[in-house]
Amino acid sequence: MTRLINSFGPRKATPEMVAEASPPDGFEPILSNSPFGWENGPIFEKQTEAGKVRGFRVADRHINAGGACHGGMIMTFADILLATAVFDVAEPPFVTVRLTTDFLGPAFKGQWVEGSASVSGMEDGLVAVTGIIMSEGKEIAAASGVFKTIRPR
Repeated sequence: MTRLINSFGPRKATPEMVAEASPPDGFEPILSNSPFGWENGPIFEKQTEAGKVRGFRVADRHINAGGACHGGMIMTFADILLATAVFDVAEPPFVTVRLTTDFLGPAFKGQWVEGSASVSGMEDGLVAVTGIIMSEGKEIAAASGVFKTIRPR
């Protein structure tokens, strides 16, 4: 079996990408460590007293046939968001074992989508995480997941 090596390397959004996404004050682009994440970003992060908040601006490439942000993008963001909390208890790499997303409402082009996540349990190298995703002050998705740590902290 051939193992693929990621030669992509970490990248951060360019000033033009940041300007186009126009994140709210305090949000900075995260490093993207994968081609998949790069193509779906940029994703931004802000540290608050309650913890880290991540977000993105809904762009044309995120829209489904119904005119709302595609569920696949919401799930991609949920996975990236939940991983934020795993960083608090484990060093990368870690992998997603399970991801459940409940869709509660839409987000549309131009809207800012953001969320926060927290660890709800950890046992035998598995980390359970929950998160809420919001847009325009309304919950649009709830997510939960389990991640497998490779090197616990």
